[in-house]
Amino acid sequence: MLADFSGPRRGPYKQPPPVSEMNLYIVNKVLYDYTGGMAVIAAENLERMREIYLEHFGYNENFVAELDFSVANENYTVLEVAGTEEGIVSYVLGGT
Repeated sequence: MLADFSGPRRGPYKQPPPVSEMNLYIVNKVLYDYTGGMAVIAAENLERMREIYLEHFGYNENFVAELDFSVANENYTVLEVAGTEEGIVSYVLGGT
């Protein structure tokens, strides 16, 4: 038996809220403690990524210098992602 779709429709259907597109920055050779660490940060652009990094790690002058050096030398990867909230996604401190 086939379903009857001729009756009144329930609607209108609500569109889901727009998904904000973020960039996921994977920055290597930062957060040193004998060896390099890495930080994964979701942000709209490179400038905002740096602001988020400074909010979290700005207490350490070396961490800030390492970020600036890594960005200047393009030692990071950018992925376009959707549905990710802005902020620190993950990080790993360097170590022995």
